[in-house]
Amino acid sequence: MSIRTKTITLLIVSLLVVGMIIAGSGMYVLYQQTLNSTEVTMGNQATQLAGQVTDLFNSFEKSGKVYQQDSDLQSGDQIRIQTKINTYFGAAWGIDRLNFLDTAGKRIAIAPYDAKVIGDNLSDRKFYKDTMADKKSHISDIIINRVTGVPSVIVTQPVIGDNGQLTGMVLQAVNLETLQNYLAQVKVGSNGVSVIVAHDGTMIAHSDREIIKEQKKIPEELAAQLSSSSGRLLTYTDLRGHEAVALAVPVEGTDWFALVSLPTSEFEAGFFSSLLWMLTALGIGLIFVGVIGWRYLLKTLRPIESLVQEATRIAAGDLTLTKMNLDSNDEIGRLARSFEEMTKNLRTLMLQVAEATEQVSASSEQLNASAEQSAQAANQVAAASASTGAGVEQQTAGVANVLSLIEDIASGSREGAEATKLASDITSQAVLATNDGSKAVENAILQMNRIQNTVNDSAAVVAELGTRSQEIGVIVETIAAIAGQTNLLALNAAIEAARAGEQGRGFAVVAEEVRKLAEQSQEAAKQISELIAEIQGKTGQAVAAMSAGTQEVQKGTTVVDKAGLAFTEIERHVKEVAQISSAIAAGLNQSVAASSQVLAAIKAVAAVSKEIAGQSQNISAATEEQSASMQEIASSSQSLSRLAEELQQAVRQFRI
Repeated sequence: MSIRTKTITLLIVSLLVVGMIIAGSGMYVLYQQTLNSTEVTMGNQATQLAGQVTDLFNSFEKSGKVYQQDSDLQSGDQIRIQTKINTYFGAAWGIDRLNFLDTAGKRIAIAPYDAKVIGDNLSDRKFYKDTMADKKSHISDIIINRVTGVPSVIVTQPVIGDNGQLTGMVLQAVNLETLQNYLAQVKVGSNGVSVIVAHDGTMIAHSDREIIKEQKKIPEELAAQLSSSSGRLLTYTDLRGHEAVALAVPVEGTDWFALVSLPTSEFEAGFFSSLLWMLTALGIGLIFVGVIGWRYLLKTLRPIESLVQEATRIAAGDLTLTKMNLDSNDEIGRLARSFEEMTKNLRTLMLQVAEATEQVSASSEQLNASAEQSAQAANQVAAASASTGAGVEQQTAGVANVLSLIEDIASGSREGAEATKLASDITSQAVLATNDGSKAVENAILQMNRIQNTVNDSAAVVAELGTRSQEIGVIVETIAAIAGQTNLLALNAAIEAARAGEQGRGFAVVAEEVRKLAEQSQEAAKQISELIAEIQGKTGQAVAAMSAGTQEVQKGTTVVDKAGLAFTEIERHVKEVAQISSAIAAGLNQSVAASSQVLAAIKAVAAVSKEIAGQSQNISAATEEQSASMQEIASSSQSLSRLAEELQQAVRQFRI
């Protein structure tokens, strides 16, 4: 799944989740607001209704104080009382009957006057008993008026004489029509009702007059909560069986409650209407936010896709410089610029590695050529050493011949003058042999000089090889350092990719591949360094062997020079022998002595020849060792060349 798909999915899910959270919270808040608003509205209505009822009964209480202080009512005279009751009734408001009871509960006056009920005893009524007990005003529950036969409420007002004794009481039969008028002024929603209800649930007044006639009570579940839940919304099932909410406020000075009720369906209708508007606004808002988020995500994801393409291109080995044209200054813009900088650094590093591998390859080829030249020079030295050995053997043979001749000369000298001719002939042969020996010595000297020159050339080549090996060592160290820097850069790039999170995963893969390549380069550089160190050691041994060979050749040259001098001396002496042989008769003893000297010199020449032969063998052995070292150097240079070629092939994977 692509980042775009994931992001779009996340956006949609986020919008849905946020929408659900907002919708849920909004529904809750809206429901609470609707509930609170309904509670406030119904509370105001119930409070207004309770206030009107309270005002009504306050007016009755004020009238009662007038009754309480009226002397006619205190007189006990029925006529005076009836007259005054008629007067008060004419001025009263909100009552349909005005009665006066004596202390025995007997009705002695009524207005409007009705003779049929005069004398009725009402001492069984609760309102009478309560008033007689505490001498205070009381309001009765709803009762059926014995005069009118309709439900009514009685408000009592005690009449107390000057002596403080109760002389009777005035009964004010409240006209429930007045309460009905109050209820009619309270509009509770579209289908709500308002009720004046007693503490036991008896409905004293109802906005629906027919219900009052049926003398029904409010549901028990609602009546049970009137006192404990005053001023709060209550849920209940109304008399029609419908769910409803109600709020009751106590009527001050009474045990009544002003109650307003609203069907739950009407309450919910207002809630759902507001909810519909809220959800519509929320949907429009979410669509707007979704469109804005979609456009922003597209703008944000395009640079990421460009970075993915660039990372794929680099992973394929293409390090050519390209411009991504991202001008933003956010994290993605900075990542793009860092990506371009990393590509430049990788390209520079690959160029440096390619150049270094070419230098290593050229150096290895040069080292291989130098090793081959050194091997050829060593072979030449070996051949020269072999030739020198052969010359020395010939010289030894010549010296043996000279020695034999000198012995013959000595023998001839002892034989006397008779062998003078033979001595002369032998002397002539000795001169010839001496000439040959001198020539052989000269040839040996020339050959030794050639050997010395060859060894010197070999030493110079080996020294140059050591210098080249050191240069290769420096190059290898440079490669190792570059590989270390590459590894560090790759590690840093991997860290930056890890910080980038999901966007940097492709870049982390590239960095890991670069780090592995850097580690391989560093390991190859280490192997090359070890090989160069071994070559330098072998080169040092070859230089030392060449130096020793040069010294031995110099010694051989010195010996051969001495041999040359000896042969020159021999030639001179032989010539003297020839001269003496001409006059052998006169100087035979001198000839014998000279022959002895020649014999000693020839023996010395023989010893020198043997020494030269031994030195030639040493030179040959040293040359063979040098040849073997050159072969090892050639093999090492070939290995170095192969490593350089492998590194070049690794670098060629990147298109720079």
